[in-house]
Amino acid sequence: MKTLPNHFYSMPGHAHTTMDRKDLKELLLATGGQTLACGKLYDIKTKHLGAGVYKVYLKRYKEK
Repeated sequence: MKTLPNHFYSMPGHAHTTMDRKDLKELLLATGGQTLACGKLYDIKTKHLGAGVYKVYLKRYKEK
């Protein structure tokens, strides 16, 4: 299973990584698009960089 690197859990507001489409899909299906870091809930966000590559980062979850 694809997981986020460890630095996402210690510095969630500053961490980012890149993944291909297959790994990103596996990560999102395994986590439901959210994760806990530093005792707070974060949404897993992505930005398409082109050629099937995505930048992955965390953004603090806001209740609606």
